[in-house]
Amino acid sequence: MHRRFLQNTLLGLALAGSSSTLPPAQAFDATRVNSFCLAGFNTAMTAAGKTAPAGMAEYTCNCFSTRLQQGQSIDQARTACREAAAQRFTVK
Repeated sequence: MHRRFLQNTLLGLALAGSSSTLPPAQAFDATRVNSFCLAGFNTAMTAAGKTAPAGMAEYTCNCFSTRLQQGQSIDQARTACREAAAQRFTVK
């Protein structure tokens, strides 16, 4: 259930759910990506009636943004960060 919750939470983080890659790094706006990511993360947590552990949102969104900057697709970044967050944090 914990993994499913994180999966649904990070699903909301994917800006449009596309599996395409982003434009070249110079066009990448990490601040905007993090802003959308944090909003999606918080919305998903609220909808699930859960409270994220301290630092989880920032960790997850930084992971997501970094992986997108490295050229991973949204789906690849979402999967990798979901797994990383699941290993590092416990949601109650």
